Amino acid sequence: MEDLVELEETGSRRTGWIRWIVAAIIIAVILAIVSGIALPYAISTDLVKDRLEREISEWTGHQVELIDRPEIGFWPVPHIDLNRVSITSQLTNDAEPILYADEIKADFSILSALTGDPSFSNFIMVRPVMRVERLPDGRTPWYSSTGRIAEAVAATIAKSEAAAGDVDAKSMPVPDYRLGDVTIQDGTLSWTNSPAGVEEKVTAINGTISWPRLNSQLRGSVKGIIRGEAIALTVVSDKPLALLSRQTAPIDLQMVSTPLSFSFDGTANLSDKPFFGGKLNMQSTSMRLLLEWAGTKIKPGEALGAVSLDAEVQIQRGRSILDKLILELEGNRGIGVLDIEYSDEQKPGVSGTLAFSTLDIMSFLRAFTPLPQSGDDISSTIDTSFLHQLSLDLRLSAQSATLGPLNLANVAAAGRIADGRATFDVGDATAYGGRLLGRIMLAEKGIEGGGGIKFSGRDINLEQALNALNYGGPILQGQASFDINLASRYPAWATAATDLDGKFKLSIANGAIPAFNLEEFKKRATSEQFFDISTVADGSLAFQTAEIDVDLSNGQALVKSGQIVSANATIELTGVIPYARGGLALVGTLTEGPPASENAEAGDPPAETRFFVGGSWPRPVISPIFMP
Repeated sequence: MEDLVELEETGSRRTGWIRWIVAAIIIAVILAIVSGIALPYAISTDLVKDRLEREISEWTGHQVELIDRPEIGFWPVPHIDLNRVSITSQLTNDAEPILYADEIKADFSILSALTGDPSFSNFIMVRPVMRVERLPDGRTPWYSSTGRIAEAVAATIAKSEAAAGDVDAKSMPVPDYRLGDVTIQDGTLSWTNSPAGVEEKVTAINGTISWPRLNSQLRGSVKGIIRGEAIALTVVSDKPLALLSRQTAPIDLQMVSTPLSFSFDGTANLSDKPFFGGKLNMQSTSMRLLLEWAGTKIKPGEALGAVSLDAEVQIQRGRSILDKLILELEGNRGIGVLDIEYSDEQKPGVSGTLAFSTLDIMSFLRAFTPLPQSGDDISSTIDTSFLHQLSLDLRLSAQSATLGPLNLANVAAAGRIADGRATFDVGDATAYGGRLLGRIMLAEKGIEGGGGIKFSGRDINLEQALNALNYGGPILQGQASFDINLASRYPAWATAATDLDGKFKLSIANGAIPAFNLEEFKKRATSEQFFDISTVADGSLAFQTAEIDVDLSNGQALVKSGQIVSANATIELTGVIPYARGGLALVGTLTEGPPASENAEAGDPPAETRFFVGGSWPRPVISPIFMP
């Protein structure tokens, strides 16, 4: 019986609590309904409008004008909408506003509004047009000596100066006004550099700047369109007042776009002599697209593609120093240091040292010069404007490298662009058992106008080198030394193969001619009217020395002298090779017996066989020359 009574009492208490909860909900709903009806009459629209107008003016330090009557709403939170808002600078007499917005919205506190001093948060600017102009004195119309931000900046400067002068700055507080979030919807920013008269625009700006209090962290995240490319920018600073007061402060920047993505984490100083120092990471899928988007007049090579870098960077007074640099350019990954200088009056200059594990020399050169992409493009005229748009002085090293189809190792090189000339010097390299050095030169005018190639090789394994060049036929083999000097005689950069002039010398010791039977050659050269060189391919000819001296001009190679000396015969060649057409026109003499010696005793003259080499390489046709 007692249990039953206790159960009834518990049920009664639960029912009572439920009734109280339901009553509270009903009362809250009634109050909300009543408030929604009564609040518009209890809160003055003009009061809130005037206070918000004054609030914006107090923050910016400039004159604010509201063109249309504002609107107040209470759902989902109390808010005010200012229509057609104009902010005019007090620094200049220019009537054009520094900011014009179709709407500025803000949330406000009901209690503060009821007490006659409304406070605002969560500002939203709809379709604002912001104008920033760099005046001749370095300031912009946004500068103001009054306003809350200006007051906080001045206090920050005073506190910093006091600390620098060994004065106790702890008693010098910095105003810590509460701001909150400022959201931009479909905004436009125009920037004009007054001395240069250059205007840039950022359109379709959307994002939020969060700055809870002036002494707290500032975080901004916005998107926009610059020169037709969409960008997303994030800015974070733990000491924004220090940045605004032109002191050094931490900053974190990140930007993502199609031409360029980068992140910077370090410190910055936004004074008249700005400074950035910290960790930089940058990637671009196309350096050509990036330079065109940036508006530079520099024209890199047509083939230049992706570039990325990581470095510790210092940027100051038009100079950037990239230390501990990891650079990847056209698939070539190097480490080192770069020094980049740039000013409005002078062309940019790049200097430094880069070390690569592997390096594709031709693709690297195309990053800075418009070299032909393929042999079919060599006849096109080269644009030389890059010689006047960039100065370059790079020292390069690579454990292994390629120069076209050739493989090199232990390369020490340098690339330079200066005084109307571009040069790439291979100071030292090992290649196919020997050593190689040379220069590739491009110039615009003067005695050395045009393009030039100078290379020298010593103790090169000729068979391996020619195989790398995919050069077939009965070619000479052995340890070779060569000198080649080619140039275009046209300063206008007409660089077709037929326009190359120069000299080529080749010397080979203790080599061989594969696929060449000397006895069969002599037999056919004395008995047949003509024969294909492939018919005497059964065998090889060892020789002690081979010397070839060639002049190149007008698409032809003039063989001034060619001599191959073996133990039992000497072969001499002279004539013309019209290489532009792939033809051959050589006269040869085969002299039997050991090489002639000055101390040899007089006797019967050695037997000679003369012949003509025609047709085309790699299957020339031999025609005997019968003496009467």
